[in-house]
Amino acid sequence: MHAHPGIQGNHETEVRPARADAGRLLGVGATLILVGVVAVLARSLALDLGAVIGEATWPLLVIVPGLVLIGLAYTRKPPDGLGLAIAGSVITAVGTILLVQANTGAWESWAYVWILIPGAAGLGMAGYGLLTRTAGLIDRGVWMVVISGIVFLVARWYFEAVFATGDQPVDLATWWPLGLVAAGVLVAARALLEWRRGSTPTTVPDVEGGTTP
Repeated sequence: MHAHPGIQGNHETEVRPARADAGRLLGVGATLILVGVVAVLARSLALDLGAVIGEATWPLLVIVPGLVLIGLAYTRKPPDGLGLAIAGSVITAVGTILLVQANTGAWESWAYVWILIPGAAGLGMAGYGLLTRTAGLIDRGVWMVVISGIVFLVARWYFEAVFATGDQPVDLATWWPLGLVAAGVLVAARALLEWRRGSTPTTVPDVEGGTTP
């Protein structure tokens, strides 16, 4: 007997999500087991993890889970791992920022350094798109990184000047309209690129084996 095509298709669509969920649970379980094993070994060896990590390196407790999430993202079948890649990149970026601040004492830099977080999300998106060969993700991710980087550099210049002198380096009441113009130019350029890409003709396979415009 031959299985009915409709029944077979429904069976496959039910099995694939189940396997994806099982893979996610397996990754979470493996992470918990790893953390538990490290804790047991530290206790058996009478090792004080707080003393080992120290005040300057405690952000590693944030960075390592972020890296684990990034690793788990690439064990999922695309595009299931995109959320993990973005979340892992953001967590890793926050941990890296904390690591720099813990070693420099420049905690006031949070006034502008948070602008890098959307860029970290874009980096995770672009990296996932690169490894999965998804051009749309690469494009959006790179744009997020570029915009985040530009805004970060401007904000860093402004706030560092305020921290150093106590005065604003520019009169915001005069210059903020120019900032809106610059933002508008970036948005318009992005929209123009999307429009040109969308208007480019593509060829689609024909049912007879040929191609149609």
